[in-house]
Amino acid sequence: MLFNEAIIPFVGIESIKLYQALTDVKKILTEEGISYREELWSSQSETVPNPWRVIVIDNVMSLFFAKNDKLFKIVFWQDYSGSLPNSISTGMPVTKAKTLDPTLTYDDWNEDYESNSGYWLEDDAENSNIISISIFIRELLDEDQFDVCNW
Repeated sequence: MLFNEAIIPFVGIESIKLYQALTDVKKILTEEGISYREELWSSQSETVPNPWRVIVIDNVMSLFFAKNDKLFKIVFWQDYSGSLPNSISTGMPVTKAKTLDPTLTYDDWNEDYESNSGYWLEDDAENSNIISISIFIRELLDEDQFDVCNW
């Protein structure tokens, strides 16, 4: 099932891959009978000068598409039951995640934990449990390369 597939950094999940076209992802979700909503995030409030389309499956995942309509980031929320290859999953304490991935470092600017293995973790300030896991394309790590959307 789509909501428990392994999360593979820089790749995606079995059913949905990074770099995939918006129309292809919508088709997959429709065929699976998954309810979603589509949002347009204005570039005025974002660091990237392009508006983003975001497919939101409440409490499960958010899929981010750039101006070229390609998937560049997936955020997995608390109702997603799949995990990273190192067994990190949502709901897990950050302290446990740090033992599974010693490269995790806290980024004060983004207020998240970043891994050399290609993912970011966001935790709940009250209990320090992971509330989201983000994976993304490699180009996102190079702002100039990402912004032109030639990927």
